[in-house]
Parts: sequence; C-alpha cells; structure tokens
Amino acid sequence: MKKLIIILAFWFTALASPLVANSQELYVVVNKQNPLSSISKQQVTDLFMGRAPYFPSGAAVLKLDAPGGSALRANFYKALVNMTLPEVNAYWARLMFSGRATPPMQVASEPDMVQLIEQNPNAIGYIAAGSENENIKILFVIPKAE
Repeated sequence: MKKLIIILAFWFTALASPLVANSQELYVVVNKQNPLSSISKQQVTDLFMGRAPYFPSGAAVLKLDAPGGSALRANFYKALVNMTLPEVNAYWARLMFSGRATPPMQVASEPDMVQLIEQNPNAIGYIAAGSENENIKILFVIPKAE
C-alpha cells in the first residue's frame, strides 16, 4: 500500500509539473570541503539517476533534488538526461517499486538546497547560475539551452 501511495504521489507531481525550457546555466555543486574539483556529465547522471550511490572518489553521497514541480528541477533533468518530469517520476517509481534505488532527497526550495550543501560535505545538488556563494563549489556546469 505504501508503494502505491508513493507511485500515485509521483504521478500527481508529474501532472502538476511545468514544462519549461532551460533558460539559464545550471551548476552542480558540493560543499567547499568536498575533495572533488570536477565531475563529468556521465558521473552526474549516474548519481542523480540512481546508478551510483557514491561519489567517484568512493565517498558517501547525499543527493539533493529541487521540489517536485519546480522549473529548476524540470530544467535540470531535461538538460541532463533529456527527460521531462513525468518521465523522471515514472523512472523513479519503477526503481523504487523494484527496490533497486532511492531517489535524491527533495528539498523545499533552492535556498534550502544551498543551506544543506553548506552544512554537509557529502551533499550534492544543483542550482541556477547566480545562486552560488563562497561556501559551495561548482563541479559541473550545464549550459544554457539555445
């Protein structure tokens, strides 16, 4: 019953999601204390799509996701894996139902994501260009869509 509720929640979120084009650069960021200096698009994809539970260095990772229906989240997954939010939600529903992986932890807002990354050296997330500060480090840049 719990899995059914989770699946229904994903579908509800998917239906309420806006479909927005990537209108600005996005940054994949970590705490400034994280030893990584860069990460490849494939490694970002593996982390956020549940294929890799650890950083490339082998360290534990806390993956953070923007709110379910946010334009930031839609832009991130469209640019990263060319999937809409309904497709991403269906993907995660299948993985969760099979018990193979758990999705990134959703935060309430982009400022909350930045705050969690500032407080946790093992956290990784993504933000819009212009939201960075001296307490976080940019590992990967997702270019603005043309």
